[in-house]
Amino acid sequence: MKADPLAGALALALTGVPVAVGSVESLADDLAAQGFPPARLWELRHAAQEEERPWPYPVPLDVRREIGFARFDAALAQARERLGLSGLVSARPAERPLNRDEQRLVADRPPHW
Repeated sequence: MKADPLAGALALALTGVPVAVGSVESLADDLAAQGFPPARLWELRHAAQEEERPWPYPVPLDVRREIGFARFDAALAQARERLGLSGLVSARPAERPLNRDEQRLVADRPPHW
């Protein structure tokens, strides 16, 4: 079976490491078979957010150019949807006191408040 460059790029974006996958259609099964079930992918995504790193992981520009930027982005969105990784994970609030400008904005209330 010849590897699909799009499937490989999607696997790299979701896992952060090169993973041999067969096709876009078998992506979820191929990833799960190699230790990346949806729950593990969610953990990777959450860990990246906690460490303030990008997720999906970066895919080299030349790979995306070869596939086609729009095609890659559409396929990634579809893969994330199928794997239950679409939508945003809530950002954590800042763990510091508010500065003067932020205090002023918080104190600024409409007259009917």
